[in-house]
Amino acid sequence: FFFDCVCTCGSSCCSCATPINMMRVTTIVLAMAWSACALGPDTPNPIYLSEGVMTPINQTTNGKLYAVRTPEGAFFKVLHSYGTAEEMGEAQGLLLGPLAYEFLTVGLEQYFESIVEQLNIKSLPEWLQKFLEDKAGPDLIKAALGAIFLREQDHFFSARSNPKDEITGMARGICASGAVDNCDEASLVEKLEHLNMLTELVRMTCSMFGAWGTATPTGHLVQLRSLDFGTGPFANYTVVQVYHPTVGNPFASVSFPGFVGAVTGFSDKVAISEKVWETYNGTGVQPGSYKGEPVAQVLRDILQFSSSRQDAISFTENMARNWAIFIGVGDFVSQEFNALGFREQELSVYGYENISKVTEMPVVDDVVYIDKHPQPSHDTETMPGFMQKYHGQITGNLTAQYIPRGMQTGDLHVAIYDFGMHKAWVATGQVTADGNYGADGVSGKACNQPYIEFDIDAVLNEKL
Repeated sequence: FFFDCVCTCGSSCCSCATPINMMRVTTIVLAMAWSACALGPDTPNPIYLSEGVMTPINQTTNGKLYAVRTPEGAFFKVLHSYGTAEEMGEAQGLLLGPLAYEFLTVGLEQYFESIVEQLNIKSLPEWLQKFLEDKAGPDLIKAALGAIFLREQDHFFSARSNPKDEITGMARGICASGAVDNCDEASLVEKLEHLNMLTELVRMTCSMFGAWGTATPTGHLVQLRSLDFGTGPFANYTVVQVYHPTVGNPFASVSFPGFVGAVTGFSDKVAISEKVWETYNGTGVQPGSYKGEPVAQVLRDILQFSSSRQDAISFTENMARNWAIFIGVGDFVSQEFNALGFREQELSVYGYENISKVTEMPVVDDVVYIDKHPQPSHDTETMPGFMQKYHGQITGNLTAQYIPRGMQTGDLHVAIYDFGMHKAWVATGQVTADGNYGADGVSGKACNQPYIEFDIDAVLNEKL
């Protein structure tokens, strides 16, 4: 038997806390206090209701900003923006101005320097390898992002979500926020454009599952998205962006300043998970090109414009695809989940009956699952074991409390969606000044952190 435990003042899984000063904490100066609860194998991760740990910070014409902080010190921002793409971008720039500028300059500069040696140049197209031959250090990363943008800009700017206008508004908002002396909007636009190519260069190894029917107590869908990204500044700059667009679905995206795509999120119709589709052959990266819409913008468009899994399938079937990823999509109407094998030459749709053709994992009734490793995975025990152990009992609460931590998946963030309860849980990593997940490199991972529980309907229907 498994018991849900939501941390409140006086509960057994966390200590009573007085109101917290919601001061701004940056990557450089963060002094972290890790969980007060010793998380043994049978100890659930703490869960806090969002309304108990969220404090309003600021508001502007088309947006408002909140800070979330738990007694253990876990923190992130929540930003609501309303209107057209340009109006929402400007609201983001105004409300996140200092944080966004610091991220675009200090945070990303440090990250680019740290990943130069890790970047697998041989996995890139030959034309890009040749272009980068005389580049070194952080300039190599910047040059790669600029070159990718030039190749993909037509596809990027043609996305229905209108990223060009959102970026234009964001640059204007950052300058208007007063965060930057002698602010140059054109320079900011270029930085933002290149930032949004990052997921085309750096691959994310992640885990996902969708469980419904016999796998859950009520038959309703429960979905996991855990993002394993590695070290870097991103965790401490996490922003849950809640969009209220004039056209399309309201939706929430677990993101960071300046990013107009999506890698994790939910709307009032669907929710997404994502994972790079690597193999153990050669460089591990499957054939692809930069001749399609950036994958993060594809995911953003699914959130904003799809009303069902079938809509998402139709959208991704009838487009120019580029690099191989798995897209997990669940919806509120069918209460079921598919993993879409999205790659340049084809789109494949996987359910629980056929996903093992790719993963070579045991079939688990009414569960589609893919672990964080290249596929087919060499770890045939960890994730299948958890799916079998909890089969029939999987809820959003149970998943948050036991499964990602047990599998040690999700360093940057973890999101869980319970389509029956209309709830979402978000945990974010916390990094030290050198970009590591705690002094031990482990305790600060999102899967080892507290979760914040959000009411999906309340979040998406919040008024300005």
